[in-house]
Amino acid sequence: MSAQRPRSNPKPIPFIVTGAIIGFIVFGLISYFGPNRNEGFDITYDPSATLGYMSVLGLCVGGLLGAVVAALFTYRK
Repeated sequence: MSAQRPRSNPKPIPFIVTGAIIGFIVFGLISYFGPNRNEGFDITYDPSATLGYMSVLGLCVGGLLGAVVAALFTYRK
């Protein structure tokens, strides 16, 4: 008999939270420093509204990517 250590699976919640935080920061910076796309369309958005929408989108995308990474680490053979 060989003594093998039981394999531990990573916890998915820290991956999801970390991905959501990174997504929040990245999409917030994109909305703050990104180009002005309203030129020529006669539409004006409040910068804080744009920051809010992009931050929520970043939370969702980052959380989803964090969940995918956690699933890949759990699936390893």
